[in-house]
Amino acid sequence: MNFRSIPLLNILGQKNKNIALFIFSFLLSLSIFLSSLVLISLRNGLKNLELRLGSDIIVVPYEARTKVNADTILNSGNRTYFYMNKANLAKVKNIEGVEKVSPQIFLCSMNASCCSTTLNLIGFDPESDFSIRPWLKDNFTKSLLKGDIIIGSNVSLPLNRTLRFFGINCNVVSQLTETGTGLDNAVYTNFETATMLLESAKKNGFSFSKTLKPDKMISQIMVKVSPSYDVDSVASLIGRRVKKTISVKTKTMTSEIANNLLSLEKIILLLSIFICVLCFSLLLVISLLVTGIRKKEFAILRAMGASRKKLLRIVALEQFLLNASASFFAIFFALLCVFPFRYAIQNLVSLPFLFPNFLTTLTLAIFSFLFSIIISSFSASFSAYKISKIDSASILRET
Repeated sequence: MNFRSIPLLNILGQKNKNIALFIFSFLLSLSIFLSSLVLISLRNGLKNLELRLGSDIIVVPYEARTKVNADTILNSGNRTYFYMNKANLAKVKNIEGVEKVSPQIFLCSMNASCCSTTLNLIGFDPESDFSIRPWLKDNFTKSLLKGDIIIGSNVSLPLNRTLRFFGINCNVVSQLTETGTGLDNAVYTNFETATMLLESAKKNGFSFSKTLKPDKMISQIMVKVSPSYDVDSVASLIGRRVKKTISVKTKTMTSEIANNLLSLEKIILLLSIFICVLCFSLLLVISLLVTGIRKKEFAILRAMGASRKKLLRIVALEQFLLNASASFFAIFFALLCVFPFRYAIQNLVSLPFLFPNFLTTLTLAIFSFLFSIIISSFSASFSAYKISKIDSASILRET
């Protein structure tokens, strides 16, 4: 008799008995893969965020003290608007310990046909910038001309590389790489274009602050501190010398995010461990029950010449095929659900969230696949042990 085909025939012929094993193996693999994917995405988001900010200090007007925090800047992408005199830029630049400064101005939030989320229009100085240019996909080094814009990673790039705002066609010259934050839903341009868009918006009936003048006002100053100076000391000095402003240290902002991330990681990890233990326990109980029901079947196989070792191989192969197929479908299902909706998930999560690249995701999928099979194999080992104790003669006499 050919015993090699028995495991596959048993799986196909005993669907009702194996469906429970398949379901819990599926849930086990799904929880391992999804929890690992979420944890890595959160860590990637935080790491990328620290690099993305670029500056050590963000100087904003004092009126923004309740508006500037990790949530508004990192998650919502600066949808709050505050302004100060552009003369503060020179004051900050002349402070001891300041290596670089670059101004930015927040114009408005708007809905556009190019994407499903609200866009933030931000003006910046390309000549002094050190927080946006490093993240350009195509290493764009030219000067931004009037009407040129740079778009965030979540903004769809049209075939004609043109987006229309307030009746003005703007030329898309580059796009930023993904950051995993609200900053991906932004359009960046120079101050000249920002002024042109603002004037056109007012002519078309859009309401803006009457005192807003991009040529004389800014929203924030990005500050890079010299390596030999202490960031806290420089921030304190800026606060004393530049009146009616506050200095927000980016390290403080990211540490706030890191604390929230740590709490979330603990919850996800504990929940994943609980699901794994629960699935393993149920797999063990079901395996033992199924083995008990199949005692007569194993006794007949023994009577037909199958050795104990061969019976163990049959059960082990059945468990492997069942768990492997469940793990494969679980990971495929997770990828099918997660990646098409990754941007929606990023908007839903109140923390920086950046999915890993293809190679990392593939490695994670393989690890989850193997790990879930190893865990499931432990439950099969108990079944195998029980089979090895079967006395086929006594079982057949009972029948």
